[in-house]
Amino acid sequence: MKKLLSFMLMIVSLQGVTQKNKNVSSLKITDNSNLLIPERWDFQEGKVTFMDYKGKKSMKIGSRSGQVVLKDVVFKDGTIEFDVEPHPAEFASSVYFHRKDAKEQEIVYLRVPRIGSKLANQGIQYAPYFDGVNMWDIYPQYQAPAMAKASEWNHMKLVISGKQMKVYVNDMVNTVLEIPKLEGTIAEGSIAFEGEGYITNLQIKPNETEGLASYEGTDMTKHDGQYLRKWAITSPILFPKGTETFAENLPDAEAFSESIDAETAGLVNLTRRFGATPQRKLVWLKTTLTASEPTFTNLQIGFNDEIWVYLNNEMVLVDKNLFQQVGMRKKPGGRLSIDNTVAKLHLKKGENELLIAVANDFYGWGLMARIENAEKIERTDEVSSILNLAEEIKNTPLEPYVGVYAQPASDYKLTIVQKEGKLVAKMVNSDTEFKMKYIGNHTFSIPQVFATIQFRPTQNKLNLKQGVDVKEFVKE
Repeated sequence: MKKLLSFMLMIVSLQGVTQKNKNVSSLKITDNSNLLIPERWDFQEGKVTFMDYKGKKSMKIGSRSGQVVLKDVVFKDGTIEFDVEPHPAEFASSVYFHRKDAKEQEIVYLRVPRIGSKLANQGIQYAPYFDGVNMWDIYPQYQAPAMAKASEWNHMKLVISGKQMKVYVNDMVNTVLEIPKLEGTIAEGSIAFEGEGYITNLQIKPNETEGLASYEGTDMTKHDGQYLRKWAITSPILFPKGTETFAENLPDAEAFSESIDAETAGLVNLTRRFGATPQRKLVWLKTTLTASEPTFTNLQIGFNDEIWVYLNNEMVLVDKNLFQQVGMRKKPGGRLSIDNTVAKLHLKKGENELLIAVANDFYGWGLMARIENAEKIERTDEVSSILNLAEEIKNTPLEPYVGVYAQPASDYKLTIVQKEGKLVAKMVNSDTEFKMKYIGNHTFSIPQVFATIQFRPTQNKLNLKQGVDVKEFVKE
């Protein structure tokens, strides 16, 4: 009986401890009275000091501190409110939220050298991180002036509700930033600070959203049907610095086996799709424009960092938007905007193939495109034929095309061989080989000589067409 009583008392005691621990865990999220103590934070040794500063209990963040992360808090919706005094020599004073880790998170930051001016749109910015890449150069619409000062206390408040956020700096009535769609991939996570200066009066208020709607706000560009929103896409390839694209090295049709849709403001977000690019890489995008008759339109393009534009396999534009080279920065300040550049498109009647190569090796990369004149354009965003052709090529055996073909009543012979999964053509008694690209319906192009070969497998024949000249060959 004594053993049973002791056991029951032990159970009751453990339940009390469990309940106590449960309450402590709850306090970690809701109690703001003891946030600015060392035990609550992960930080580099020697980079953060907790002290009284100007009569306030403060956290001093040193230079090159890295992220100072609040422990034991998983924040989703609510309010993050604090006072910050940035150091005048610091570039940025930052607050992170929805932080999974240093690779996946969202950030709001004051660009300290630009604060305090109503004319400096770079005073404050919001950006998501994808695979460790701060997407500041892809979302210039998410920045604004910030009436704040270095070496003084500035009150900041972030109100986050689902997909939306409002940001206040000093003026708690008028927002400095309103984000209709948070672009991050993580909807909840930790909170962190970075940037030399002082933090005080930190308040974390879960679920206090001040009536802010949680659904995605309106993207006004969705009302504009002239944006190109659907593309067939290749996988990215390494593209060493100094390398360019030419009509002779355009990608094979079978490379376009996947598609990608535009996001906010018509943005094709390549960083979200492919992650970080520590080395220069290139990706190809392809779509079609169908015109009722020959017509002309400008194509407005926003891009980072380099593009090559081809219409019906002819180059119409090469352009660069290189932030690291001041003279090569497109407005606004090397960031991606639909106003970056314009390509001139002379469309033929019927289907036109628009092909754009995008290269990147600095922060985020992406593309947006909009046709200015849609009067005689019947259809855009049609990529099914591109994807179907890629699938057809994948499932088409090349062996039936291989052989020696002779032109009747002449000495001309054409040899078709298979090398590394591709067809190669050459004339008999010649060492020059021409790579062939399948373009559908038993037809291959030879870009080097502007020729096409159309096979007729059931008849063991082919037609070699070059310009208006057509020659028939018979398989031996």
